[in-house]
Amino acid sequence: MTDTEPPVQVGPYADDHQYRLISFCGAHHVPMSRRQFEEQMAEDFPGEDPYDSELVVWADHPGRWPGE
Repeated sequence: MTDTEPPVQVGPYADDHQYRLISFCGAHHVPMSRRQFEEQMAEDFPGEDPYDSELVVWADHPGRWPGE
């Protein structure tokens, strides 16, 4: 992660599973559902929009989650 990249990275979308791989502040990517992602965002960035492009960069299909 560089100083200019948002602190949260969301990996590519895939229809064959129910999660996206998420990295917070350069940590390892972990699989998360939409609910888990939103809960973690609320914990790490209280009061912020979990879909704010200044906080989150999406590999593809911003805001879209498998299985929805």
